[in-house]
Amino acid sequence: MRTLLLLPALIASVIDVAAQDRCASHTLTQRHLQDQGLPTDIGAALGKLPRGVVKGGGNLTIPVVVHVVWNTSAENVPDATVQAMVATMNADFQGTNPDLNSVRPAFTGVRGIPGISFCLATVDPNGNPTTGITRTQTSDTWFDPDTETNDMKAPPTGKSPWDPDSYLNIWICDISSGLGGGLITTGYAYLPVGGVVGSNIDGLVIDCVFGVGAGSRTASHETGHYLGLQHPWGTNGGCVDDDGFADTPFTDGPTFPCTPTNQTSCGVLTQYENFMDYADCSCMFTLEQSAAMTGILTGVRSSLLSSTGCGTVPQGPCIPSSAVGTADGDFIDGVVLNTLVNTGTGATGGPSYTFYSSLTTELMLGQTYDLEITSGDYEPDHYAAWIDHDQNGVFGADEKLGEFVSSAPYQIQTIGFTVPLNALPGATIMRVRGVYHNTGEPTPTDPCYSYTWGETEDYTVTIDVSTGMDRNSDDAMQVVALPEGWMVTGGPADTFDRYELMDATGRLIGAGAFRDVGLIPGQGLPPGILVLRLFGRGTSRAMRLPRVG
Repeated sequence: MRTLLLLPALIASVIDVAAQDRCASHTLTQRHLQDQGLPTDIGAALGKLPRGVVKGGGNLTIPVVVHVVWNTSAENVPDATVQAMVATMNADFQGTNPDLNSVRPAFTGVRGIPGISFCLATVDPNGNPTTGITRTQTSDTWFDPDTETNDMKAPPTGKSPWDPDSYLNIWICDISSGLGGGLITTGYAYLPVGGVVGSNIDGLVIDCVFGVGAGSRTASHETGHYLGLQHPWGTNGGCVDDDGFADTPFTDGPTFPCTPTNQTSCGVLTQYENFMDYADCSCMFTLEQSAAMTGILTGVRSSLLSSTGCGTVPQGPCIPSSAVGTADGDFIDGVVLNTLVNTGTGATGGPSYTFYSSLTTELMLGQTYDLEITSGDYEPDHYAAWIDHDQNGVFGADEKLGEFVSSAPYQIQTIGFTVPLNALPGATIMRVRGVYHNTGEPTPTDPCYSYTWGETEDYTVTIDVSTGMDRNSDDAMQVVALPEGWMVTGGPADTFDRYELMDATGRLIGAGAFRDVGLIPGQGLPPGILVLRLFGRGTSRAMRLPRVG
């Protein structure tokens, strides 16, 4: 764990910080070992770990998921900050960081390149596409590193890790604001001993203010711990303990300044450039440190290298999971849309996900429909629906049909929607979800999030262009193109009393009153596909208009 010493008057100003660090990663790891009833000699424990060997060179890639756990909007760090942090980690572990050339001549011969890369995950543990970033709002105003060391790593105040054997989990949150001066924690990580590897506490914790941003090496330092590196002074320092590497000189404790350049400790030149020290000019790992980290990665942490977390993004929509699912009555008991009828199918203890591939219906471009959803036995639950109109396998915000909250068991509510004119024709997926929003879980309902309670159902719907848009002569109703517009006559035309004109994107470009024999003005309209919608007497009709002659 890295910490900064801040005077109370300087708390609000990062640039006024006079860095005075200490790290408690050893303390936290020793506490964990003690809690497990194990010896607290970290060096000895590291020496017993299985290690692998890198064969044939090449790069070793670790999938990364970053969990942003925030209380105020200022703590909800943007994607760009997360991406920059990972980019810095890549540069530091691949030896492409520009300041590597600033290493003093005495240590240039021991500069090491671990050859490890980090990628924000593209595939989540359920096989669904992801950005590699999750966001969870917490009720905690901050997390005390000493007494709430792991509270950000699980509900109700945090986010549970993704499979620690397949992802490096990094939590970014506030671990500093409540200290009120003194030592400010910037980040920490357990070393891979005492059963930490693969456990729910495995990973990095980074402060959302002092541990990220331009020039911060906190993530690189803590990843060193994650991969088995101690500080150069070992557990106790004092020119007695060290980290076990011959190319990191003895030092009695952490180094803070980068001057003078000839400073010594324990009678030898100080290697303040080392990432595992505290100087703000740290810029290197050594050859032995690099070999040790790759040994840990190909040994006790080798499952990371076979992870599919950075694999090819799967095709098709995400498939959410649920820890409790329908066990407490959070289910969908009915879905009705047009000719699709699926009622009385919900049950306590039923599946949390079902694809009803044989239940389908046709929807027409520009037509308005009512989706009827029957809630389950528990209330209040959130019910929402989406249709993948562009057929890209992702339920976008503009593809959401609507959402409601149940207030009684087995309650029937309706979501009204219009099929947009730019929806692609053909078969696509409609998703219906009935979920409970636990503390810290996304609201409004997310189409892919794995809520603790609830059910998800998918259906196939077909967007039909020819049936819905080209019915110009159905029921003897005729549409004739004229130089000044369109004439609509005959059949059920007298059942309509108003019209709307829309372009292919669904944008309204004209409207007016309609009569049995009506002229729809067509002058000054944009080129391209135009759709006429007629309304009246509880019914509607949509049709594509022929070009104006």
